[in-house]
Amino acid sequence: MIVVMNVSALAEDSADSFKPYLGELDPQTQYWFSSAFTIYKKTFIKPSGRVFDPQNGGITHSESQGYGMMLALLGNDQAAFDLIWNFTKSEMQRADGLISWKFVPGRGITDRNNATDGELFIGMALALATVKWGNQSYLLEARRIANAVGKKLILNYGGYTLLLPGEWARPSRNSPYAIVNMSYFIPLALQIYEGLAPDYPWDEVYRDSFRILDDMIHPPSDWTAINEYGEPEPARGFPRKFSYDAVRIPMYLLQAGLMHKKTAQVLNEIWGNPINGPTFSFNVMTMGKTDRFWGNSYELMHDILGCMSSNKTASFKSLEMKMKNYFDTSLHLMMIAALYANYPRCFPQPACTHC
Repeated sequence: MIVVMNVSALAEDSADSFKPYLGELDPQTQYWFSSAFTIYKKTFIKPSGRVFDPQNGGITHSESQGYGMMLALLGNDQAAFDLIWNFTKSEMQRADGLISWKFVPGRGITDRNNATDGELFIGMALALATVKWGNQSYLLEARRIANAVGKKLILNYGGYTLLLPGEWARPSRNSPYAIVNMSYFIPLALQIYEGLAPDYPWDEVYRDSFRILDDMIHPPSDWTAINEYGEPEPARGFPRKFSYDAVRIPMYLLQAGLMHKKTAQVLNEIWGNPINGPTFSFNVMTMGKTDRFWGNSYELMHDILGCMSSNKTASFKSLEMKMKNYFDTSLHLMMIAALYANYPRCFPQPACTHC
């Protein structure tokens, strides 16, 4: 795990994963990320520092602010980073240090509940910015967020140490289930949070997140319920689908140079049949195809999983940047960073014309 109090002490087994965000890239690669972020900034970031979703009424989530801060690090754009963070702090951060989940243009905050993945990305970005740009005020803010998450959102239940997606997800007398979203398992952030807020059991959260994936009978659905006996199952009241939440589980693992073999095997089997076409969401009970995933980030993630299991390199098509959809573009840039950091052998190779 990472000790961040000296934040510059990065664990050897994960250090490569952070290099793109800390600017440890060759000049040509850094130029590409900086150019890509310039386009991203024009397309998805308001002058106020609000990262918005054009396909969803222009709304902003805490997650989008976290993505924007991480991508500003990739693009080596401190001015944009500060704009995004200052908007987050002034317009979305609650008095307890957590971040309100939803901001609607013209209405402001419409849902003061937090979404823990937003805090994880924002706190991680602030800690990495401390290393990259040497501003210690970032570190103080990161510690405040990490301590708030540790205090309010870690729960021991059913034999697991859980990271709740929000305070609403605690079990109650009427609903004896803890609700988790396994796409909020972000290994890079947990490693940094151990150093930011060492009083809380981040190691156990990290370990038990893998245990939950191991203990699932079905592939992970977007939302998972844990009962008092520690049995994970698709959460009631939510679609039993591997969809736009669950697809981030393998993405965030690859971001840290990790893979969950059971999940990867299922995905390679379900998506591996050319008859089924591009990557798609599916019902975790029947494995039946539901909707296509629209975007190259999902195709690149699938290509990397395939490269890990069969040494087949990624396709040039999966690397193409569209810059049309905020969600896909954000994930795509982070997947390309993971490719540079952890999987350089998976880059597509040009056709040999003189072999």
